[in-house]
Amino acid sequence: MNTFFLTLIIGVVIWFIKLQARNTHFLHMAQLEKYQINDYISWISRNKKHLPDLKEIYFTAALVFTGLWCLYLNLNKAEILLIILWIGCTAYLFYKRDRPKYKKKLVFTPRAIRLFITSNLLFLYLTFDMLLRIFSSTQYATLLVIFVIIAAQIMYQLAFYFILLGILINHPIETVVNKYYLQSAKHLIRGSKAKIIGITGSYGKTSVKNILHTLLSVKYKTLKTPESYNTPMGICKVIRGDLKPDYDFFIVEMGARRVGEIKELCDLVEPEIGIITAIGPQHLETFGSLKNISETKYELLKSLPDNGTAILNCDDSICVDMVNKRRFQNIFLFSTDFDKKKIPQKEEISYTFVEAKNISTDSNGSGFILKYGRSEVDIKSPLLGRQNIHNILAATAVALHYEVTLEEIKTAIKDIKPIPHRLQLIKNPNGIIIIDDAFNSNPVGAKMALDVLGKFKGGKRILVTPGLVELGEIEYEENKKLGERAAAICDYVIVVGKTQAEPIIAGLEEKKFSSNKIKNVQSLSTASQHLQTILKPGDIILFENDLPDNYL
Repeated sequence: MNTFFLTLIIGVVIWFIKLQARNTHFLHMAQLEKYQINDYISWISRNKKHLPDLKEIYFTAALVFTGLWCLYLNLNKAEILLIILWIGCTAYLFYKRDRPKYKKKLVFTPRAIRLFITSNLLFLYLTFDMLLRIFSSTQYATLLVIFVIIAAQIMYQLAFYFILLGILINHPIETVVNKYYLQSAKHLIRGSKAKIIGITGSYGKTSVKNILHTLLSVKYKTLKTPESYNTPMGICKVIRGDLKPDYDFFIVEMGARRVGEIKELCDLVEPEIGIITAIGPQHLETFGSLKNISETKYELLKSLPDNGTAILNCDDSICVDMVNKRRFQNIFLFSTDFDKKKIPQKEEISYTFVEAKNISTDSNGSGFILKYGRSEVDIKSPLLGRQNIHNILAATAVALHYEVTLEEIKTAIKDIKPIPHRLQLIKNPNGIIIIDDAFNSNPVGAKMALDVLGKFKGGKRILVTPGLVELGEIEYEENKKLGERAAAICDYVIVVGKTQAEPIIAGLEEKKFSSNKIKNVQSLSTASQHLQTILKPGDIILFENDLPDNYL
């Protein structure tokens, strides 16, 4: 093999290795979008200004110009020189590439591996096809190298497109695989004695799940879906791997971004108990309207048997409208602001109320009187914010229904640990207090988090946020409201990223918040560096929302 072909093969191999880093990044984004074609296309649309790698384009343009100049001068062995320059540029750019610190790392699940292989087979096929066509089109070695460099750059820039093609190609395979896992999980769950509890809502699902798991575990062997496993395949994984025949309860968190997705989960697990935490404009971008969100959450209640148990938030007007849509053997309503007049009464339907009275919230947690029928008990909880009282009440309703006593509930709630990234209080040895609400990303939750921040006295109250996303047409308005609320509570605001910065800062400025106390930074790491310059012992930082990697 002559020197020309050897160096060209080396160049192509190095380029292909570098391509894998870019290909893996797009695979990661597809995984974060749950391999949904429409969602992945939406991600492409959101990032279309950032997808072209301009440094690569500039270097390629310089190499092409160099090659054409060498061709014009008719330099001897110019093609070898050009390939060496290409190898050098490729290696240099690979070494200097951005290495983002992902919050949620790519997991090479079997599905991810299949998609990775498919996209690479597409790359390899087109690479060989490209090389054959180029070699047959010209006998000028330097011109041939120029064509290879241009073609390689086009493929590099379009790597996101190959992942999209891979999703489309693999769709029939994934449908068959998913159907197998679903059938297998259905068979296992039908053979289990566990009562299935479904939890859905626009926010509070994970918190209610964890609190309920703690309360039921006082008396029963209870399994819950881990972390935010709330999709069909995530729940299938838990059923196939963890659900043993001797479990008494299986608590299933149910997430959705589109109409029909809760029904799909209910068809899988067939819940007997359904909890709806609250309804709000979460994922409004994909749902399209608040009505669609409400109808989707109601799919849980529609799936319950007639002798099932429904638990609803009667402080939420949309949940109140659901109360009389179906008749159940047991209906529990929970409230922190109880007004029986809000509940439409029907003689044939009776309700059991779980209430919180005499509520007090501060920087150490919350206290309230839990009322159930004629019984009352004082509750102390280390969990911050009024929203967590709602979460406790929803879980308590189920626990009481299954004969966990008020005293047992009182003891268990006192020892509940804050849930990571959901109004989690972190006290540093240096005297800085952190309220980590990074998981939250809805307007109601953001308002409540700011209310919690307002309970803290002493040092500066600092908000760090990238804003709220997936709110469709109301996104600008809600981010502006976030800025307005922050102006009334905060001493300093750091906005992360550019996407939502404009409306948040507009809201702050409308309330005459000092521009010297507003900082707009590109990343959370830059925000952390800036914090080090302004923090003093006693200061309180609220990290409100931390957008996933596919939104940065």
